[in-house]
Amino acid sequence: MNRIHQFLIANTLLLTATFTPIESQAEVIDSSAQGFTLEFKQTVNASITDVYNGLTDDIGQWWLDDHTWFGEGKNMNLDAAAGGCFCEIFGDSQAQHMQVAMVIPNQFIRLLGGLGPLQGEGVTGVMEWRLSQIDDASTELTVFYRVGGYTPNDLSQWAPAVENVLQQQMSAMKTFVE
Repeated sequence: MNRIHQFLIANTLLLTATFTPIESQAEVIDSSAQGFTLEFKQTVNASITDVYNGLTDDIGQWWLDDHTWFGEGKNMNLDAAAGGCFCEIFGDSQAQHMQVAMVIPNQFIRLLGGLGPLQGEGVTGVMEWRLSQIDDASTELTVFYRVGGYTPNDLSQWAPAVENVLQQQMSAMKTFVE
């Protein structure tokens, strides 16, 4: 593993270790040198429509600055349509974090791609945000992310950091929506 990858992994793990524990517990379902699968559920005390809108229309209002390429979460946007971009735009600088593959409004969003430093690993992933109505004022959000592909680096080392970052992001969304 080259020094840049070691630096990114070490700093990601260091950053994630400094955050307080998150309500929901993600589970690393599986991991190997070739990839990993994460999944967790989180109850959001808001209607399914409010949660869906928070995930799509309002993503730039809650996305954490530390998990962007250009340092400002407000530059994040999600075009919730097949082929749409989950992008970060900062003037002339742009990054496509993922691409929208499937949308069922108020129920399901599937995104394809590698988040953050995974983008440079030459791997890809599939992320799903699944929404289930618990009652009129509560929604269960399930976050699923599977990453795989060829890289000379051990992807299982990324699983704990990615798990923690996704929990931070969804905790921020929950706080914003509630």
